[in-house]
Amino acid sequence: MWKLTATFNLSKDNIWETPPHIFKFGCELFNFTPEIDVCATAQDKKCELFIGEDSLNKEWRKPFFMNPPYGHKVKDWIKKAYLSHVKYNISGLALLFAKTDTHAFHNFIFHKSEIHFLEGRLHFFKDGKESINPAPYPSCLVFWRAK
Repeated sequence: MWKLTATFNLSKDNIWETPPHIFKFGCELFNFTPEIDVCATAQDKKCELFIGEDSLNKEWRKPFFMNPPYGHKVKDWIKKAYLSHVKYNISGLALLFAKTDTHAFHNFIFHKSEIHFLEGRLHFFKDGKESINPAPYPSCLVFWRAK
C-alpha cells in the first residue's frame, strides 16, 4: 500500500513547516506567546497573525515567531529578527539550523539571545505531513528577549 509522505530535500525546496511539538516546546521553554508568525502561509501559520510574503521588507513590531526559508538568504532573516528585536524592544523566537560557524550566528545570536540546541535532527513537515528524512543539519531555538 502506498502512503503519501514528505521527503526533506533542501535542493528542491527550502520552505519547511515547523513541527507543532517544537513550536509548543519553544513557547513553553521561554515562557513566550508570539503574536505574529513572520514566515508563514495561511496553511502553516503558528499565530493568528502572519506575514506571508515580502516579510523582509515589512516592519516587525510585535513579538514574533520565525522559521525562515532555509537557503542562502537565511542570514537576512536572522539579521532582520535581531534588528527588529532591538528597534522595537520585542521578543522573538526562531527555529534555525545550528550553524554556529556563520557570521549571522556570531553577529546576531551569540551573546545577544538565549539558545537551546535540539537533540538529534528534526523531521520538518510539508503540507501537514512529517518528512521521512530528517533535516540535514542540527537545529536550535533562538530567543531574543525584550528588555
